[in-house]
Amino acid sequence: MERNYSFLKKATYFLAFIIAFTFIVIVAKNFLVPVSFGLLIGSLLFPACRFMCRKGIPKGLSIFITILLMMTFIAGISIFFAGEISKLTGDFPALRTKALDNVNQISTLIEDNFGIETAQQKNWIKDQVSNLFTSGNQLLNELLNATAGTFFKIFIMPVFVFYLLYYHDRFNFFVMRIVPDTEKIRTNKILQEVSFVSQRYLGGAFAVVMILSVLNSLGLYIIGLQYAILFGVISAFFNFIPYFGTWIGAFFPIMFAMLTGDTPNLALWVVAFFAFIQFLENNILTPNITGGYVRLNPFITILGLIAGGMVWGVAGMLLIIPFLASLKIVFENFESTSALSFLLARPENEPYQKRVDKISNFFKGKKKKNNNHQNHSN
Repeated sequence: MERNYSFLKKATYFLAFIIAFTFIVIVAKNFLVPVSFGLLIGSLLFPACRFMCRKGIPKGLSIFITILLMMTFIAGISIFFAGEISKLTGDFPALRTKALDNVNQISTLIEDNFGIETAQQKNWIKDQVSNLFTSGNQLLNELLNATAGTFFKIFIMPVFVFYLLYYHDRFNFFVMRIVPDTEKIRTNKILQEVSFVSQRYLGGAFAVVMILSVLNSLGLYIIGLQYAILFGVISAFFNFIPYFGTWIGAFFPIMFAMLTGDTPNLALWVVAFFAFIQFLENNILTPNITGGYVRLNPFITILGLIAGGMVWGVAGMLLIIPFLASLKIVFENFESTSALSFLLARPENEPYQKRVDKISNFFKGKKKKNNNHQNHSN
């Protein structure tokens, strides 16, 4: 009886913690989201800053140069999107006419082949398509205005990143000073592992998105879709979201092809192309670039994506994977939470695990060899 009471007590505390934690992250969303992205961006930029510092460039200047390059890249992407969206809104009248013609043809085809009266459905669809393109310019203007309203968050983030990078060592020292002496070695190990996994995962995910931006744009251009580069880049950026990202991004070019294509074959080609991209991304790009570092259970990842989307929307879906990966590292370093780490971890097949261990041992041996060489030199 006492044992059951102890279990219920722990379960109650755990549920209370989950409820309180969820409430806090929802209420503090406007503060936590920029800070969280700042932490991730800072982790991604830290190797570049460290490299420049080792070359003799002062720390503050190294961080400033790195952030300036990042902002230049973001500004270039923003200018590109603004120009492409401007072209798209300018073509809205012609695109609306073409979309209405396609809807009419599809409705007539259904009625002729299946004998289904589609007058009401056809009129409803026509109204929706007409409203879509009529209000499209207004919607995009509202989107740009909303984006302008977030300029403060966008420009405050480099400030977060700068100070997080500048005081990186100080934050680590702070953590090491507040933990007991008996836990310093384990804490240092956790910090190093979290930093390593975050850097490798984010760098790999960014590389995958850049590769897919080129492949998507080239593929859609060959297929013959208008605004191939715009839709290619937009669909690629959704691949920061695991599993669902490819098809979420594919929704926009597929719908555009269905509504404005000269033939239904265009939409079918777009669907087939993104099926190929999904296979390529899941089986070749992501496993070889980022898959070896995170190693999260796919089921837990999907649940995390759903929960992140419910709490923080798209931002939550982007942030949840590094958060779960860091949580797994913390859990696996404590005996009392090793079961949770086992639950979060991805089941590894033996050949894959041997390959990962082989690569890990290679780099460990190389590092040991370099250290021995330095000792002999000294």
